[in-house]
Amino acid sequence: MSFLIAVHVNEGIVLASDRKTTYTNTLTLPNGKIIKRIGIHNTTSTDKTFICPNKAGVCACGDASIKNKPITGFIRDMIINKISEDTAIGDMPQIIIDYFNNLDEIPNSNFIVAGYSNIEATQEQIIYKVRLKKKEIEKIDASSQGATWDGETLTLTRLLQNVALKGHDGKYADLPFESVLWEYFTLQDAVDFARFAVETTINTMRFKNVVETVGGGIDILVITPTEIQWLQKENLH
Repeated sequence: MSFLIAVHVNEGIVLASDRKTTYTNTLTLPNGKIIKRIGIHNTTSTDKTFICPNKAGVCACGDASIKNKPITGFIRDMIINKISEDTAIGDMPQIIIDYFNNLDEIPNSNFIVAGYSNIEATQEQIIYKVRLKKKEIEKIDASSQGATWDGETLTLTRLLQNVALKGHDGKYADLPFESVLWEYFTLQDAVDFARFAVETTINTMRFKNVVETVGGGIDILVITPTEIQWLQKENLH
């Protein structure tokens, strides 16, 4: 899987993702028995966040390969051939769905698309979630500051949800709920939270009885009304 997050504040949008890909192998034995070997191989060199020509950012999670080829190459091909400087961000979710659904093998992958309206007078933040298999497009409400995430979401979701403890009598008692003060986030706070969210997911999965599907380095992309830039990015070396 992966972990992706988009934090949107008044000053800009921050996209962040990990770089780990975990592969699963399925074998069919001579007796017909099927064995699924989970996590037999992994790599920490997978790009999951991408810059588009129209100054939008795209993150991907889910299936990491198509026909035994990494999905990253298909994403780059889509960006090069289907998205131009003039492409409206509102058109990108359908472009993604059309591109991948026209392939012989449709991956079970999700995307986050984020950027600003190309109508400069508005400078409206636009964020979408795209689910390929279901052909679903969800527009995220960016009118107030906040965040949305996808992939291995359990760790962060549990951390931010209200918690109740079960007593010996079987009754539950709520712990004090401490909300995240999204409304006060600066752009630097958004960067710090995005990094925290990915790091916390990585470190939590490391110690739990689960396949570590989130890990490696962290890529962080910052989008403002005037520019798009890598704040943190692992490159070929």
